[in-house]
Amino acid sequence: EGGLGGLDDVLKQHVRDKVRTALSDARTLMLQHNTSGCNNAPSQPQRPAQGGRKGGGDEALDAAVADDKSADYYHSRGYAHRKRGDFAAAVQDYTVAVRKDSSHFKAYFNRGFSFDKLGDYDSAVEDYTQAIKLDGTSAFAYYNRGISYDRKGDFQKAIDNFTKAAELEPRKADFYHNRGFSHRKLGKYRQAADDYTLALDLNPRHFKAYYNRAFARDKLGDYEGAVSDYSQAISLDGRNANAHHNRGSSLEKLNRNEEALADFARAIELDPHNASSYNSRGLVYDKLGSLEKACEDFSRALAIEPDNAVYCHNRGYCYRNLGEFAKAITDYSKAIEANPWNAAAFNNRGFAHRKLGKYDKAVSDYARSLELEPNNTKTLNNRAYSHAKLSHFEAAIQDYSRVLAVDPANSHAFHNRGISYDKIGKYQDAVADFTSAIALDATNANLLFNRGSALDSLGQFDAAISDYTRALELDTLVSSTGGKDHVRSP
Repeated sequence: EGGLGGLDDVLKQHVRDKVRTALSDARTLMLQHNTSGCNNAPSQPQRPAQGGRKGGGDEALDAAVADDKSADYYHSRGYAHRKRGDFAAAVQDYTVAVRKDSSHFKAYFNRGFSFDKLGDYDSAVEDYTQAIKLDGTSAFAYYNRGISYDRKGDFQKAIDNFTKAAELEPRKADFYHNRGFSHRKLGKYRQAADDYTLALDLNPRHFKAYYNRAFARDKLGDYEGAVSDYSQAISLDGRNANAHHNRGSSLEKLNRNEEALADFARAIELDPHNASSYNSRGLVYDKLGSLEKACEDFSRALAIEPDNAVYCHNRGYCYRNLGEFAKAITDYSKAIEANPWNAAAFNNRGFAHRKLGKYDKAVSDYARSLELEPNNTKTLNNRAYSHAKLSHFEAAIQDYSRVLAVDPANSHAFHNRGISYDKIGKYQDAVADFTSAIALDATNANLLFNRGSALDSLGQFDAAISDYTRALELDTLVSSTGGKDHVRSP
């Protein structure tokens, strides 16, 4: 990583053509993107130092400005500080340089670089802007200002600056790559992919361009293209754990699950402390029905990140599928403690309570889930079922009615609401609901049997016998199945 380094410090700052020559030899400051498979934002910036801000009025600074040493001297010393990583001291010396000579392009440029490294992006932008005023033909000044805009979250201004840099020097692959990265942060994945392609046209061995184009293609649903690009990235850097992880994710979306498992295993081999890779491999094992292996991987992920709500939820779901509902409840509770706004965790804990016959607790969890997702028909169906198990038939009817308001073709809701009406003696309403359900599912023997029972209760014996007969034709065992009971929604 470098900025405008290695410049000939004896250049006279007023000789513009020599400055430009030095600029052409400068190393490029590049965004160091975090390419983690699960956290795709740039890494957190270093906090700005408290000292060394430009424009300071302390005595040492004033004395330095007053001495007989040149601006180039302080610029050169500032650069030496910067090379040692002492960016605050570099800022102090660059500040002396610009106070001695307000037209010192290199001092503004390199102070901007140092401010950026200190996380003071506003000051970095100001200095690069001043440098551009002194030399509007410097592609790297626009490029670096674009990086500082990107880091401060102003992605459109970053794009504008990368575009200007590319206009000035159209053969620099990094200009297009970083513009693509800013497009990606705005969710403009097509534009991002196009920019990464431009970068690769100029530099076919640009690892980050392959990696980030793969990410964009994955977001666009082009999983084959993503796999191809991750493979190219891996051919350039076979020890990059994140590339293996992300290729595994794209392979899983293509249902190439065994290949996905191999990539996650390789990612874990390269980075055994990446909880996300264990979690992702666990999800593939779960998908393949290897529930014990899935639970083992979720447990490994939690050993690394014990408070991760997603991993707790995933292991809870795995325990649920294994029928270990008490363990599932424990994990869902941890997930809820870490993220009390996760509707799915409340819903799934409610399911586990329901399977253990704790219908009152199930109702409570479903209620909280519905506060977060009011029109989730599956949750409404499940709460209604639990209400019915508690003989709260009026409450069950209300929930089933809410389901039907959202999904008027839900045969389960008609069927179960009909049973609830039957349980409270509203046989005519029950018949109406069973009839609606039969219209949606004409070969369901239970529906015919239950409508026959409601007709029987109304004294409509011929119609009841007709339904019983049809039900028996469909299922000769229906009369021994217990008749009316609520049907669990899928």
